[in-house]
Amino acid sequence: MTQPIFILSLPRSGSTLLQRLLLASGECATLGEPSLLLRFLGDNHRIARYASYRDNNVEISMHDMRSQWPEFDQSYNNGVRKLMSDIYQNLAEGKRYFIDKTPRYTLIADEIIKAFPDAKFIVLWRHPLAVAASMSSTFFKDLWRFDDFIIDLTTGLDRLHEFSNDHTPQICSIRYEDLVSNQEDTLTKIGTYLEIENLPEVANQVLPKSAGGTLGDSSGTKKYSKLSSDSLDQWRASYNNWYRNNWAIRYFDHPRASWLKALDYTLPDTISTAPKRLKFIKGFKEQYAVSRKMKSRDRRGLKALKKHHIFPHTLKLPQ
Repeated sequence: MTQPIFILSLPRSGSTLLQRLLLASGECATLGEPSLLLRFLGDNHRIARYASYRDNNVEISMHDMRSQWPEFDQSYNNGVRKLMSDIYQNLAEGKRYFIDKTPRYTLIADEIIKAFPDAKFIVLWRHPLAVAASMSSTFFKDLWRFDDFIIDLTTGLDRLHEFSNDHTPQICSIRYEDLVSNQEDTLTKIGTYLEIENLPEVANQVLPKSAGGTLGDSSGTKKYSKLSSDSLDQWRASYNNWYRNNWAIRYFDHPRASWLKALDYTLPDTISTAPKRLKFIKGFKEQYAVSRKMKSRDRRGLKALKKHHIFPHTLKLPQ
């Protein structure tokens, strides 16, 4: 029976690299970013959906069924587990594990572990300022904007922390920084958790070029054929004007800063003590460009929603 492995991380945290490392062990199968559980789980406003039907009505209906029948959640989760287990089993083609690596699963991690209590969960951390820098350069042509990725840097990261605290004995928690700089020890830790003895050996192997599927990161796959620490600190150079530095300072002015510190993720002195006049003109131009892009995006998004008769709204669930 194939067992699922869920890799939980923010986008741009090295999850595709970890996916390729696990593929190289010969014990695992995968297919890009399956994402399917986002359709089945995530009620009670855990995630936001835009759809041609009113998703809030579905939430209210599920609330009614849950109130009427106390066993609703157990039955529903059993059904999700049975369906997805069959899908994973067939996609795995006889392999011991199937890797479901979908970044937005951070929003529904608690619901996933309820549906799959016997699955393997690898939580992969990376410095959030490194993640932000990578998002900017990868998705937005190095413009300091995040659009709908901001939910990953905030709500997604906070929920991942809650999940890790609540389920510490059941998960394997690692840092991207350790994965690329302390390869043998980190892969040994993962291998022990998954009972894959030869996993540290993949550190010196040429990794699979692709995890298959359409979704997933292709930039790192093309750039690195082996495990490498070359890009470990490159993100620091991205904080090169006052606008970006102010964003980073505001980001760490939050209760999450205390538990991020426990992961050795802090606000670098080069950012916190940088002069306010740091590249003033460049920062002002970027602030103006981001503002224009965001307004343009909002207009296009609203136009697209109206075109398909989708009108997003919020509706509080009955208590």
